[in-house]
Amino acid sequence: MNQDGNVGQIDQLTGLRAFLALWVVTRHLFHPFENGAFIDFGTRFALFDKGYLGVDGFFILSGFILAYNYANGRPIDYRAFIGARFARVYPVHFVTLLGAIALVFMKQFVLHKHIIGTEQNTYPALAANVVLLNAWSFKFVTGWNDVAWSVSAEWFAYVFFPLFVALAPARNRLLAGVLLIVPAGALAILEWRSANALSLPGGLARLIPEFYAGVLLFRLRRGWQFATLPRVLGLAAVGIIALGIVVQRDTLTVIGLGFLIFALSSDADLVAPLMAFRPVVYLGEISYCLYMVQRFPMEGLSLARKASAALAASPSIQLVALLATLFLVSHWTHRFIELPGRMWLRRRLAAQHVQPPAEASHTSSSVGGVVRKQGEGAAG
Repeated sequence: MNQDGNVGQIDQLTGLRAFLALWVVTRHLFHPFENGAFIDFGTRFALFDKGYLGVDGFFILSGFILAYNYANGRPIDYRAFIGARFARVYPVHFVTLLGAIALVFMKQFVLHKHIIGTEQNTYPALAANVVLLNAWSFKFVTGWNDVAWSVSAEWFAYVFFPLFVALAPARNRLLAGVLLIVPAGALAILEWRSANALSLPGGLARLIPEFYAGVLLFRLRRGWQFATLPRVLGLAAVGIIALGIVVQRDTLTVIGLGFLIFALSSDADLVAPLMAFRPVVYLGEISYCLYMVQRFPMEGLSLARKASAALAASPSIQLVALLATLFLVSHWTHRFIELPGRMWLRRRLAAQHVQPPAEASHTSSSVGGVVRKQGEGAAG
């Protein structure tokens, strides 16, 4: 643990973020929406159709990691916490929102598509997007950068983080485990009442039970000796996820995701080495950028397809080109916007006597008998 109470990054959970972000991307690429799939191979896969559940995985992971970093036995410095979270998410959110505004204006005033004032492209929705309030309701408007609705939902979790922590038993692990029935039941009811499973219900309706489940899982995890658990726990969780996808029960898939996060909090799990593989961890580190910029390479590919008949006729080349562009844009966004933007905001906050936790160092710490590298490691 460092001097600010931040207990570090768990590499395999950071790596898991890469898979969750890419899962969301596959939904947007291969699921047939109103005008068909963006890239159409002529075959549908249930795994890709369920890619929206990557966001649900992020919500659970965020609750777990933030509890791991901030609810670890010391009082929460709320001003430092909220300052750190704002510095973490806002620079990329703001820049990608500017990009989304530019795209909307181009379509409106250059391509004459007349989309301002329709669906999510209204000025009130833009204002809500700017201040991260667009998802603070059940039937929300995604906003001009549609994928950023989850950042707005996460911001709700950050603002009310002390309440989530207060409602999760700190000393009674058995009670924490029993209380997991509450978010699971809430999601089951939500899925039952929705015509689209968990794909369309509002941001907070999914965020609140899932973030709370993440905090409860950390309470259950804390102090647990993983040597007493089978190393196949992660594989079992993957099996539950697969079963949920096959039987079309989103709540079961989400339970599997929570189970996987719990298992991967230990290096001993058999799935951990895959997730902790350095290239995967790096993709996890840039996963917030990858998630937030995904629409821009897609817009670029749409224009390229109109200019090249050969490209339009080859889904494989489209996919390779799009993924390569996505990874490059994510890398440079991480390097030139996310990291410097975060550090700039941290300095500004420090000047106002709000000191966010220090992020990466190479000191090691031990939590529950497992040695970790220091670092934030929180889900975006």
